[in-house]
Amino acid sequence: MLSLVYMKKFLIVLFSVFFLTTIWWILTPSPHVYKRIPNSNLSFETVIFRSSDPKRLADFYKNVFKAKETEKKSDWALGDPLSSVISLRTPDYQEEGPIFTILKSEKSNHGTSAANDLGYAHICFETDNVPGLIQIIQKNGGKIDSRFEDLQKVPAIYGRDPDGNIFEIHIPFPTPLNPSTIFRSLNSLIRTRLKLDPPGIDKIRFLHVNINSKDWTKTLSFYGKVFTANATGFERDYKGDFIENLTGIQGIEIKGRHLPLPGYEEGGPTFEIFTYNNFSNNGPLDKSDTGRIAVGFRVFNLRSSVNKILQEGGILLDEKGNTAILKDPEGNLILLSSQKLNSEKTNP
Repeated sequence: MLSLVYMKKFLIVLFSVFFLTTIWWILTPSPHVYKRIPNSNLSFETVIFRSSDPKRLADFYKNVFKAKETEKKSDWALGDPLSSVISLRTPDYQEEGPIFTILKSEKSNHGTSAANDLGYAHICFETDNVPGLIQIIQKNGGKIDSRFEDLQKVPAIYGRDPDGNIFEIHIPFPTPLNPSTIFRSLNSLIRTRLKLDPPGIDKIRFLHVNINSKDWTKTLSFYGKVFTANATGFERDYKGDFIENLTGIQGIEIKGRHLPLPGYEEGGPTFEIFTYNNFSNNGPLDKSDTGRIAVGFRVFNLRSSVNKILQEGGILLDEKGNTAILKDPEGNLILLSSQKLNSEKTNP
């Protein structure tokens, strides 16, 4: 009986907030537009995969997450022939979203990925229609790891693509905090929890790259200095049924925080830096491994950017022309590529 009373009070509060936010939203400008910062000195550009079947993997992200094939860049190919590379542009950000670079793998899979692998353990997208996207994921060869009793009314799930790489999807969060983002979050949450029809338009957007680290505070400090950025949002401290059901792993506890990735306005992509109480035996991956192996950044000054990473404890593996391959202190691969000026491109 008490639970019924509590539920009624909760729904009254939720609908009251939703109603007031709707009025607020109606009286304010149009929905928030996420976009890049033009001519940024440092910009997050790509997540790099190796796959035994690049076309199958590319088709999955095109069919499920609305990614589109785009121009191939040798900068992110790790020396592979450009003919074997597939580049996908993720949606939103005014058609300037981060790129997925998919390379051919000559190795068999390193093993079954888990949410508590070290390194680049998962990526995340937001969607207005979590239940609908779950069906599309399964239809296109993906799997769901989350163990909630009713997947049709949850705000977030963990799943995996046909290669076994883990991803997360969840309803939109109100970032930055304004009437349009609050309205969108509440609209999606209420429709999902009550199993109502989804919004007319499902806006899918790439949100974050997760890095699992042995000490999230040190990794956050490293990238904060490299990016000249401060943590965003609240400190995460997850434990209990929800996070166990979300990840599909029993007994886990997670702490960490988000750091904005450079080159985007407020509310853009982030690094989600986590530490688990127990890790798997996998990761971080090397450049020839199968899986999600690296991230890439476009820089204005390659030498200065390399020196900054080395100064903070990173390791330089290779540097050729306008591209450098490094590792952060935890062993995660980072690619840097400098954008040549127009005068440099035309001069012999």
